[in-house]
Amino acid sequence: MAGGAVRQRERGFTLLELLVTLGITTVGLIGLLALHGTIVRGNDATSRSAEAQQVANATLESLRAQRIGEMVQTLTGSLKAPPIDATLTPMTGRNNRTYRRRAVITQLPASSSLWRVRVEVGWTDDGATPGADGGRYDHSLAVEVLRTVEEAL
Repeated sequence: MAGGAVRQRERGFTLLELLVTLGITTVGLIGLLALHGTIVRGNDATSRSAEAQQVANATLESLRAQRIGEMVQTLTGSLKAPPIDATLTPMTGRNNRTYRRRAVITQLPASSSLWRVRVEVGWTDDGATPGADGGRYDHSLAVEVLRTVEEAL
């Protein structure tokens, strides 16, 4: 062996190996970040929908608890027979989200004493104007109950 001792192969990572590892890790982290954003948006949409459901149920139950005359008077300001289509005052939920409310009462053709009470609740995504972009950011849900004219809680 000329020139002394033979150098053993040094152990460790090369710069190229470290750069490849860093690139793969970065791509993985970007994917996780995108997944996190999607989950947050999904949870937010679910939360809004659940709150709208609570608003609709509370509105329906408050109407249902009234006698027919009181309910019609509350919705129209006068006594009139169905069909009744009334826009109610909007409700503000968490994070100052506004929920639009509408009550529709119709008399069923099968019986003059059987009415359908329907409450519709709508909301718009953050920062959007209702009806903007063909209603793309608008959402709504409805709950309804059938009741007799004589029924009250």
